[in-house]
Amino acid sequence: MPTMNISLPEKLASFVEQEVASGGYSSQSEVVRDALRLLHRERAAEHERQEMLRRAVMVGIDDWKAGRLDDRPIDEILDEIED
Repeated sequence: MPTMNISLPEKLASFVEQEVASGGYSSQSEVVRDALRLLHRERAAEHERQEMLRRAVMVGIDDWKAGRLDDRPIDEILDEIED
């Protein structure tokens, strides 16, 4: 496994040390690896949310191009949905 040297602000370095001292992790490297895995998952989830939004927008654009529109005010549409 490659080794990297990183610099952390005091507050983050203290946090890493506290995590190791609490027994949740056996080393500083484990804390950093876990944090990076979490960051990676969050970025992947954000990418997936953006892709879902992009697909929904494309459906809306396709509907608009096909003339499938509802020109009623949004309040009327919401009232119908809530009934």
